[in-house]
Amino acid sequence: MKNIILILFVAFVFVGCSTSSLKLSKSYELVLNYSSKNILLSNKQLDSKSLNFKDLFVDIYKMQDESGRVLFYENAHTAIDFEFNFGGLYSVMYIFDDSKKYEEVYRRNNLRLVQLKLKNGEYLNVLIQASDSQVYSYVYGFSNKEFMKIAHSIKLKEDEKIQELKFKAITLNSSYSALSNWNDKMVFFTPLIIPLRTMGRR
Repeated sequence: MKNIILILFVAFVFVGCSTSSLKLSKSYELVLNYSSKNILLSNKQLDSKSLNFKDLFVDIYKMQDESGRVLFYENAHTAIDFEFNFGGLYSVMYIFDDSKKYEEVYRRNNLRLVQLKLKNGEYLNVLIQASDSQVYSYVYGFSNKEFMKIAHSIKLKEDEKIQELKFKAITLNSSYSALSNWNDKMVFFTPLIIPLRTMGRR
């Protein structure tokens, strides 16, 4: 009987939770998959680079669509025996010059859409996917109109609240470099990553 109850509980949990994946395919299509929905974010790679911080590895991709709109997609993952010290949102805030302010637009499970305040006072629309403490990925550069369209596309229930955008976010073009600020000090002295915590220590 206990086994049946456990199986039903696990099934309920999986049905009630929608997870997302933010992936760059071999054909350079950047796709957000959410609750069986596929949203194509960009389909052309302009540039890429990889950073190595010993136990943390970062891939940065500069992407473009047919209209010329540019997004930056960044994927950060730790070595197998390390993990991020903070949750996805606060890790991303550190990466953008230790940003102190954000406005949440929409959140469900492992996916967050936020407006992040940059060091120069401008705001940036950032989509963060963090389902694992060892892998965080995010994409930024959306216009307000596109950001709201994504939020409404992935909303599962009609009564779910999507916050109105309070600030006009900057958009990017092909002349931009990545706006994130990955550096040794931020990674090692914050510290951004720590040895993997065991279940007993969590």
